[in-house]
Amino acid sequence: MRGARPNPKRQAVFVLLALVGVAIGYGLGMVFKRPPPAISPIARSQSDPVSKQLHPSQPKLVFPEIQSNQPDREIRAYEEALPKEIVVNMETIPAERKEFSEGNNTVPTIASAGSLTRTGVALDMRPRIAIVIDDLGIDRLRSQQAVRLPGPMTMSFLTYAKELKEQTVAAQQAGHELWMHVPMEPESTDFDPGPNVLLSGVPKNELQGNLVWHLEQFEGYLGINNHMGSRFTADIDGMLLVMRELKNRDLFFFDSMTTLRSAGRAAASRIGVPFLTRNVFLDHVDDLAGINAQLNEVEKLAKQQGFATAIGHPRDTTLEALAVWLATIEQRGFQLVPLSSLFTPRKARR
Repeated sequence: MRGARPNPKRQAVFVLLALVGVAIGYGLGMVFKRPPPAISPIARSQSDPVSKQLHPSQPKLVFPEIQSNQPDREIRAYEEALPKEIVVNMETIPAERKEFSEGNNTVPTIASAGSLTRTGVALDMRPRIAIVIDDLGIDRLRSQQAVRLPGPMTMSFLTYAKELKEQTVAAQQAGHELWMHVPMEPESTDFDPGPNVLLSGVPKNELQGNLVWHLEQFEGYLGINNHMGSRFTADIDGMLLVMRELKNRDLFFFDSMTTLRSAGRAAASRIGVPFLTRNVFLDHVDDLAGINAQLNEVEKLAKQQGFATAIGHPRDTTLEALAVWLATIEQRGFQLVPLSSLFTPRKARR
């Protein structure tokens, strides 16, 4: 029996159909192909750091300014989960207000009664309270409302807000002390702390450049505190670099304490930078009763330690609570003071 001969025309048809099928399959694959997973701001900054954008023309804002015709959106006062809302200082202020020893260091207490603060406030023997409002500058309306609160308050402005000179000068003219709120790397990659964020594990020259960029955004401030920073402030090498720059510029460091692993105290003590920790976050929960309860904690700590520090944010509920509380603070036996008056300069460890 003879073998069947191949039919050239039939084979050509089969080849053509196969090629058409491949082309259709490829086209459908491209149409329904899933997009690559989104990269979080912090993860993206590790490979292509935001910090390299030394002069961002339009930075992504953490707290977009809410216009009067826009409804408020539910946002947390602080973007990171906090380890503790109340932190008691590791050292207390002796009643006689003299120096006391801590290991090999002599630690001066806060300024004595009768001395003047840098903003001209005469200090007395009453328990002292410093209220810091940070995250200022982005929400212009609420920032202006914060500046109108009676002082002396401590106003800490984000470095990437617009018209910083105008805003910071207005705060100083209102009798408040001026500070700088510097974005630092958080643990979570879900939050964008802003442009030129201080990142752990980057080359020293890059970190130095980012830090200098922040420190040169406005003038007249006495020190810095961290915006976010639960990852970065736990990095001793990064914090040492920050402290050296602050030392060179004669600036203070106020630790917002977004992590219990913060290396801020150790780094500041080693370099010799005046350092202090936050005691109370006022508005971790945006609730009037809760904020008033936190203000009561501030008063308790001030009586216990001789002083207390608290951080709040430019939010409607916080501003409302502070306006009422500040009206009677003197009558309740406390002195409202600028933050710098509470610092206890340390001798650097050898």
